[in-house]
Amino acid sequence: MKFELKGAVNYLPAITYGKMKNSYAEVDFSYEVNIKNDIDIKLTDGVEFLTAGELYDEIVAKASFVKTGMEALNLDSKAGGDSLEDENRRSREVKDAPSTDIVRNAFKAAGIPVKVIATKKGVKTEKPVKITYRAGEENSLNNHIIYVSEGSELTVIELFESENKESLVGLQTRVYVGENAKVKLVRVNLLSENTDHFDDLGFHLENDAKAELVQLELGGKRSYVGVRCELVGRKSEYNSATGYLCKGESLLDMNYMTNEWGRKASCNMDASGVLLDKATKVYRGTIDFKEGAKGARGFEKEDTLHFSPNIINKSVPLILCHEEDVEGDHGATIGRIDEKLMFYIKSRGIDENAAKELMTEAYINAVTEKIGDDETEERVIKYVSEVFKNEQ
Repeated sequence: MKFELKGAVNYLPAITYGKMKNSYAEVDFSYEVNIKNDIDIKLTDGVEFLTAGELYDEIVAKASFVKTGMEALNLDSKAGGDSLEDENRRSREVKDAPSTDIVRNAFKAAGIPVKVIATKKGVKTEKPVKITYRAGEENSLNNHIIYVSEGSELTVIELFESENKESLVGLQTRVYVGENAKVKLVRVNLLSENTDHFDDLGFHLENDAKAELVQLELGGKRSYVGVRCELVGRKSEYNSATGYLCKGESLLDMNYMTNEWGRKASCNMDASGVLLDKATKVYRGTIDFKEGAKGARGFEKEDTLHFSPNIINKSVPLILCHEEDVEGDHGATIGRIDEKLMFYIKSRGIDENAAKELMTEAYINAVTEKIGDDETEERVIKYVSEVFKNEQ
């Protein structure tokens, strides 16, 4: 079966950077895929993996409306909508708006089935669910719903791996977090330099729900990452930490968007990374305070370190606001290694490549330490070390 993903993705919610051509990304993937597409998944007590049945149908129907970061427009140019459904309706009615379901439609056309990971009500899992997506003889494509029931707690750790040949690893996930529930999602990209990659993610949080995202984008040839979080519930909370390492002639295009609807909702989005060689990176980070989100708070920042004059870096921090009683802040820092500092390091017997590795580890480890799983953390440390061995 052929999987084709072509068109515009990772839209900014407001076309404020149009002249810089940063408002969206163009993607063009065409690969043969196996719709059965087995994955390596290790469940834990209190968690079910569903592919059919009454409960499966119920969850799919309930979570199918969740929008994801790669495919969703957020065309709310007017002050405040009455509800999330109103915003989605307005998006559909915008004249000449590009398709907002490009990824979902590509999965349907290729016949990739939806699979469900669900917790039982009130269950607080002691161990994480672990999933590995691997491209070897077959390309890897998956379409998931993670359903965290009311009052339950779940951690999911996901690894992306591939052999050193042309391949595709793609994933679309909708995460529904019920009232007073918690979810921690860890995603680690350890792909080879010949692998195309996309990771399309959406969160929906009810009252007093909490979500944490820990994401490391370290490999791949062309990588597109989109994350959209809807803080619908009162006192809902979302925190994300992203680390990235771009090398060679790779492309990493990211779009992180949080819509705060609920009273006293809060979010914090941090990103940090390193660019080497002739790599290209685009980071779009948006917090949108909707009318009615009184007492809401939102903060975002990105730190980028350059090790080459040949890289291309684009950082687009954005805050939109339709409510007076909110607190928000955003910013980005971009810098190169200080020549005096490099001279000092060399004078202590550390060569330039080792110095770059030490500084990269400092950036990446700040996110790696949030994983909370020794085995996965060791995999990340080893991967980064191998990158600099190959640089020598």
